[in-house]
Amino acid sequence: MQRVYSHENMMILSSAKNLLELNGIDCFVKNEYHASGGHVGLNAVPVELWVYDDQSADNAISIIEKELNQIGDLPDWQCRHCSEWNASTFETCWKCQATPQ
Repeated sequence: MQRVYSHENMMILSSAKNLLELNGIDCFVKNEYHASGGHVGLNAVPVELWVYDDQSADNAISIIEKELNQIGDLPDWQCRHCSEWNASTFETCWKCQATPQ
């Protein structure tokens, strides 16, 4: 077993887990419940993603880096309808709900 990813946000880590499972890599989450609070504080313990098979670790890391980093590579966009600037992750304008196209 080998750790391939760690993040404080469970939603982001779940996305990474789903990516690996869609690519046929068996994996599991560690610290899922410990990171939810308790005496160390909310989000103080990073949640970890582990693969069962050490041979899959390099492939898993590559998949996660490629797919999760693509989101940050997209440029912000300006709405053609109301001219408001929107984050690259927004599928519709936050102000007028128009789509980028």
